[in-house]
Amino acid sequence: MDDGNPRKPVRPTTNRARDIFNTYIRHESGKQIPISSAEETSENVLENTAATEETGVKPTEQQVQNDELINEIEKLREEVKQLQSRVEQLEKEKAELYEQILRKAAEFENFRRRSQKEKEELIKYGNEKLLFEFLSLLDDLSNAVNSAKSNADFNALASGVELILNKAKKLFEQAGVTEIESPVGKPFNVDFHEALMTMPSELPEGYVVQELQKGYKFYDKVLRHTKVITSSGQTGGDGEQKYV
Repeated sequence: MDDGNPRKPVRPTTNRARDIFNTYIRHESGKQIPISSAEETSENVLENTAATEETGVKPTEQQVQNDELINEIEKLREEVKQLQSRVEQLEKEKAELYEQILRKAAEFENFRRRSQKEKEELIKYGNEKLLFEFLSLLDDLSNAVNSAKSNADFNALASGVELILNKAKKLFEQAGVTEIESPVGKPFNVDFHEALMTMPSELPEGYVVQELQKGYKFYDKVLRHTKVITSSGQTGGDGEQKYV
């Protein structure tokens, strides 16, 4: 009977179930959907469908929508399984990569220590072969001293020492050490010479008058500069030597 009060239209049950499910999905966005919850929802929908059939209501749009909802839940459950499987795979790959990084770090540390040790040994024992060659000079000098004590022949001693000197020069040359050419009578060169004093001479000012100590090069690098006396020009004034 119409009591004169307007009634609100009845909202279909299927739309209400879908709205509730969609609201749940929005609130749970970004979270994993438990498989058990999906199964329970699916079972509830099936129970509602069975109850509808028992009442004698013919399958209508409600049943169709229930079936669609079940399919969507099944799809979501499958997607959850796939995502869980993917997460497990990524976790496994992460663990493997971490193990590789640890191994590489350990290998690099061992390599660094080994390289440092080899470098130290190279610096420490790098001249071993050269020093071994120079031991023969000590033997020759020792023999020369013993010979000088037992033999008063000065010329023989001088010849022996000269032989030792030539041998030493040869060993130095083999090691890359050579004499700097004598600069006497040539212009002073700061790259190879070191002036200790000046003195008046017939040579032009700035020329080398005398060599005081030989200089040597190690391949292309100056090992020791030649110590020299340079000319201050023609003799004049008191003619004294001046240290520089």
